[in-house]
Amino acid sequence: MTPPVTVPAVTPAVSGPPPEGRLAPEALDTPAARRVQTVSLGAGIALVGLGLGFLGLRMRRTG
Repeated sequence: MTPPVTVPAVTPAVSGPPPEGRLAPEALDTPAARRVQTVSLGAGIALVGLGLGFLGLRMRRTG
């Protein structure tokens, strides 16, 4: 077993805004991003249930 090693506490330096360039602009304010509607959790659970039911029926028919 290796002995524990002490690690010095380091406070990270405060960073500024990202540099201008290829990765700086975010595309979250475009109209296409605003058009995406969220699907409720119930709808997602229902779709998962339908998928599992379909998978169960397919497995039952082949076996």
